[in-house]
Amino acid sequence: VGVALQVLATMCGTVGKQLLRCSKLVEGTRKAAWSHLALGTGLILNVLGGPVLEVAAYGQAPQTLLAPLSGLDVLWNILLVPYTLGERASLTQIVGCILLVAGTALTADAGPHTERPYTLDIMRERLLTRSALTYIAVEVALFLLGMTYVARQPIGCRRRGFVLGCVAGGIGGNLFCMKAAASLISVTWAGGLDYFLQVWTSNPLPLIVAGSAALIGASSAVLLAHAMREFDATMMVATYEGAFVISGCASGVAVLGELDIVSPERRTLYTLGVFTIVAGVLAAQHHDPHRPSSRGFMTPVDSAAATGVMFSPPPVAAVSVPLLKAVVSP
Repeated sequence: VGVALQVLATMCGTVGKQLLRCSKLVEGTRKAAWSHLALGTGLILNVLGGPVLEVAAYGQAPQTLLAPLSGLDVLWNILLVPYTLGERASLTQIVGCILLVAGTALTADAGPHTERPYTLDIMRERLLTRSALTYIAVEVALFLLGMTYVARQPIGCRRRGFVLGCVAGGIGGNLFCMKAAASLISVTWAGGLDYFLQVWTSNPLPLIVAGSAALIGASSAVLLAHAMREFDATMMVATYEGAFVISGCASGVAVLGELDIVSPERRTLYTLGVFTIVAGVLAAQHHDPHRPSSRGFMTPVDSAAATGVMFSPPPVAAVSVPLLKAVVSP
């Protein structure tokens, strides 16, 4: 059940990300109303739709099993963008997506498939450890460094896009708070309403963890919205999901200790899968500067590279977005 819900969540996330990209492609044109509609719908799917399904999924299965499945988002995106956004993936990007899917399958197979039921004591035992606090401190430092770098780079710069996608995915992949809260909700609700209220009101830790999960999800969604409106979907989805998977696997190991119950051989295979995902990310975000990302559409950086001048978005006649054309055509 958890795996099925997570796969459905990736599909929901793919649609949301492509709508965010579509909203930017038609912004400032005669179809601006569709830009606002696509932006709103995309944000709803990324902030509410996908996360709600993920919460349900993470209440049913270990984080280190489900987090790698987020890489399927890249596969759905590669399959759809030629027909929805008119973006063409390069051979290197296709190879990168294949590596992402292969690494995802390997980590999902080698990771743990069972876990102990969560209680308040187990939540405290796993989240308030030296390993967990060290991991959180490192993540905060990386976030600050990444955002400092992004702020210093010009809008449209590919390096800025790569770091922004990694920061958004890295934040979103820290699922340990959502995992702990979702699992505790599932266990306590099964014990009845009285037991549920007793656990969630007797100690502030569950509410702090749930609030942190919501903050992490909202922060990631906001950064992703900016990234998807600034860069092509093929590159950004691969970068975001790769960082998401790596962060999700790392936090599941460092904070929740979910690999402690598997054999050394499976840990080795799991690590190999994570490195395969890293290789896929580096390949999938590849960009050929001599070829525009979308049919009939050039980003500000593509335009600047061709003429030396930063242009405004092209007129509506120059924008070709298959998804939008299919919706608004008479």
